[in-house]
Amino acid sequence: MASLKQRRKTTRSPRTVSRGGDLQKLHITVHSPRIVMFQVLSGLVKGVKYAVLLAMVGLIGVGGYKGVQHLFIGNEKYRLQEIDLQTNGQLSHTRVVDIASIDLNASIFAVDTGSVRESLEELPEVVDCQVERRLPGTLRIRLTERVPVVWIECAELGFPGRSNGGILADKEGITFPCEGALWDSARDLPVIVVTVTPSDAFQHGSPMKHLEVMRALHLVQAFDAGDVRAEWLPERVVLINDYSMEAICNDGSRATFGMYDHDRQLTDFLTIREHTHKTQREVKHVNLIPKKNIPVKFAGDPVLVRPQRQPVAVNPRER
Repeated sequence: MASLKQRRKTTRSPRTVSRGGDLQKLHITVHSPRIVMFQVLSGLVKGVKYAVLLAMVGLIGVGGYKGVQHLFIGNEKYRLQEIDLQTNGQLSHTRVVDIASIDLNASIFAVDTGSVRESLEELPEVVDCQVERRLPGTLRIRLTERVPVVWIECAELGFPGRSNGGILADKEGITFPCEGALWDSARDLPVIVVTVTPSDAFQHGSPMKHLEVMRALHLVQAFDAGDVRAEWLPERVVLINDYSMEAICNDGSRATFGMYDHDRQLTDFLTIREHTHKTQREVKHVNLIPKKNIPVKFAGDPVLVRPQRQPVAVNPRER
């Protein structure tokens, strides 16, 4: 044992001790043609798998679309056969099809009901529109249209009054153009004549922004609500100034009204007209703004009525 050599002492290099233990981490990056080749092959295999999966999804989608096309859109059973138009106004079948761009030869599933509804509701004369499919081939359209009560005439704005293509207003003062078959039902409505107006007073589809025209509209509706003979109804109402208007009746007589107090004025008007009708006198003009001593102008010259028998002579002494 003594012949064995004694080991020489060596000095160890200091070791890095990480927190939590005496561990060392070794990061090695190996570059090898074989490893790179395997990595490329692995990426190609994954790419092929994803491509096949996407192709299968695409084929399923195309197949489903073709199936739907054949089963519904291309099926003659579901071809658009009828448009069931229900309306309280004058919009015709032809005009509805033209405005909504409905393809009469298409499938009922190819008709965009939302687009049809939006197109029709853009018309100023339409209040509400409902569109629904009724299988197998009926498209039901329900329209609520505005009911006109007067024409608006204004030379300054180019409104011609009672004319096909003129401007109408409903009871709420909402204006809209007269188009299509609407002329047939509106040709006999009274006309409100206005001379001076702001350019933005009439926006079709919205209430008019003209106080005097709204008051004239109120007068027309008061006549309609009252028990008035047809010949005494206003054929037109002309705005004179900011406090008066003149109603020209169907028999040619004229009546001046104020902007307010129409109920009282209309009552006086009817009382005067009934009285003159019974006494067979023809009224030419009446001013209804005064509450008392209402001025009335009669047509023609005063007529002197002669007695049918000779007067009896009376001796003054015999009285």
